[in-house]
Amino acid sequence: MKPRERFLTALEHEVPDVVPLYDMGIDETLVVRIMGGERYSLELGVKCHRWLGLDAVTAWPETFPVFYFEDDKGRRGYVDEWGRKRIITEDGTKWYAGGVIATREDFESWSWPDPNLPERYTEVRRVVELSGDLAVVGFVGGPFERAALGRTHERFLADVHAAPSFVVEHMRKVCDYWIEVGKIEVELGVDALVLADDYAYKSGPFFSPEIFRRFVLPLLKREVSAFKRLGVHVIHHSDGYIVPLLPLLVEAGVEAVHSLEPAAGVDIGWVKEEYGEKLVLVGNVDCDILLPSASPHEVGRVVGETIIKAGWDGGYILSSSNSLHKACRVENVLAMILEAKKWRYSGSTPVRSH
Repeated sequence: MKPRERFLTALEHEVPDVVPLYDMGIDETLVVRIMGGERYSLELGVKCHRWLGLDAVTAWPETFPVFYFEDDKGRRGYVDEWGRKRIITEDGTKWYAGGVIATREDFESWSWPDPNLPERYTEVRRVVELSGDLAVVGFVGGPFERAALGRTHERFLADVHAAPSFVVEHMRKVCDYWIEVGKIEVELGVDALVLADDYAYKSGPFFSPEIFRRFVLPLLKREVSAFKRLGVHVIHHSDGYIVPLLPLLVEAGVEAVHSLEPAAGVDIGWVKEEYGEKLVLVGNVDCDILLPSASPHEVGRVVGETIIKAGWDGGYILSSSNSLHKACRVENVLAMILEAKKWRYSGSTPVRSH
C-alpha cells in the first residue's frame, strides 16, 4: 500500500499491510536535527515526514497575533485572535500565560477570527501541494479549548455554574468558526481532520461526564457531524486521562482518538478491548519521558508492546502520545519508527519480522 491508502485504511477500521505511522506534529528544531542541519522550511518539514516513513502529515491553519506586549518581567509576548496570551521564550517557545477575555463586555467587543481569510490557509495549501502520496490531515479545534483559554480555565469553569448561558454562547462561537475552517480545508484537499480539544489533566477530566454532556457534547456532535457529511474522518485529540469521557466521544460520532497518553495512566490495551470496535486508536508512545530520556532499545521494546496491545484487527495508527517535540532524542524517534516498520499484518494480527 501507498502511505495515503495505508493511513485511510486504518481510519476505515480495516487492516492495512503494515501498522501506519503518524505524528500530529514534529517540532521545527527536531526536523532540522533529523535532516542534518538544514534551515527549517515547510518543504523540509514535509520531506522529513517522507524520509522518516510516516504515512500522513498535518496541515495547520494560521492563528494570528492581535497585539504584542512586554510584561513586568521584561518578557515579550502577544495576544492571539482567541484572546490567549503567549510568552515568547529565548528559544522561540510560546507559552500560554492566561486569557484577556475577563468579562462579558470583553467578549462582546472582541474581534473574533475570520475563518475566510485566504492567508489563514497558506500552509494548508502548500502541504497539500507537497504531500505526494502522504495523507494530509487538516487541523481544527473543538468547542471547548479556545473558549476556555481565551477566558482562562478558572474563569470558564466557574462560568459553568455562575453563567451557563455565557459558556454556551462562547463555545458556540468557537464551534462555528472551526466548522467553517474544516470545510475550507476539505475543499483545499485534506484527507482527514484532527480535532484537538483538551479535556483533561493527567489526573482526570476538567469536568464530570455530566457537565461534558450538558455543555460540550451537543456542540462537539454538531462539529463532528458537519465534517463527516463532507466525507472525511475525524481524529479527536485530547491529552490527559480522558477514559471517563470516551463513551461521550463515541456518542458525539468521533471515529478515532489520539493521544491516549500513557503518562496520564491511559492503558491502550484496555482501551482497545473496551472501545476497539467503535474507535480507531492513534498513539500512544510516551513523549514525556520515553522519547526524550530512554534508550533506543527501550523505545523499541515499548513500541513493540504497544503494537501487540493495540494493533490486532486493524484500526490502529502508531504515533507519539502528543507530538515529536524538541526534547525528543533523534535516535529515539528513529528507534520508534524502525521498530514499527518491522511489524506487518498476517491476516488481522501484526507480526514482527526479525
